[in-house]
Amino acid sequence: MRDLTKIAERAAHHGPMPTLPPDPHRLPPPGDWFASDAAHHLLDRPRFCPMCAASLDGGLVSEWWSGADRVFLTWCRTCRWTGNVVQFTQAVIEEPEH
Repeated sequence: MRDLTKIAERAAHHGPMPTLPPDPHRLPPPGDWFASDAAHHLLDRPRFCPMCAASLDGGLVSEWWSGADRVFLTWCRTCRWTGNVVQFTQAVIEEPEH
């Protein structure tokens, strides 16, 4: 097994980048404390950019929480858009009189 500490030290000191694991979205084993959250993240994360509709596979999607809200910090590699995508269960929208 590779010594990941030495690989991380080289990367932190501008050495060669470590090889990524074959599956960057590997889920933790069922029953681990974070397993259900990781599974929900993969199921619920945005897959397309809200600005240009490009796939976010080459971008960044990082989830954080604000109270009961799940917020996905999103960066699109194609159009360079950065913003938060908030998941919600209900939206109330008022339309002004015409």
